[in-house]
Amino acid sequence: MQHIIAGRFQSKDRADAVALLLEQYIAKTDICIFHNNPPGQHDAFILGGDEAADPGAEGAGTTAVNTAITAGLGAGAIGALGGPVVALAAAATGAYVGAFGGALQGLGDDDGKPHAPDNRPGGVILSVRIADPVNEGRVIATLRAEDAADIEQAEGEWLDGDWVDFDPVTAPRLVKKQAIDSASRSGAGKR
Repeated sequence: MQHIIAGRFQSKDRADAVALLLEQYIAKTDICIFHNNPPGQHDAFILGGDEAADPGAEGAGTTAVNTAITAGLGAGAIGALGGPVVALAAAATGAYVGAFGGALQGLGDDDGKPHAPDNRPGGVILSVRIADPVNEGRVIATLRAEDAADIEQAEGEWLDGDWVDFDPVTAPRLVKKQAIDSASRSGAGKR
């Protein structure tokens, strides 16, 4: 496995310009530029998409069932005053409306659970294999100085100038700002 530092840019032209700066001290075969699709557009599953289920919908089914039962029983009890047919119709309508209300209520409700790291945004990824650890701080400082978004570090397989095992649906391990600042202060960003 190789140590890799990568940054995201909005355009290929911008990534190409930064790659030229990096080539002053990084071998051309240690720089790889590629496009990463936005989250949800990687076709990780046969039917498309990146995840088996929408993480924001977690718990919506349970909430919908509970609300449907409560609303159905309440409406059925009130409808019982009008007879068995009215009670049945009121219970069914209450359950139906309650299911929709419960599902909407449960969407995005995280119950205080810690949030998963954000998905990697789409854009042009400029990745650099760090063959010499001395260059890591300098690469980070250059990416930062050139306004790369989401500077990340990874361990991956690098083959013939390409990051061959890049996984677009894995949350990126972002480089901590303090690591970037200390690299800049040490003069690593000088060209």
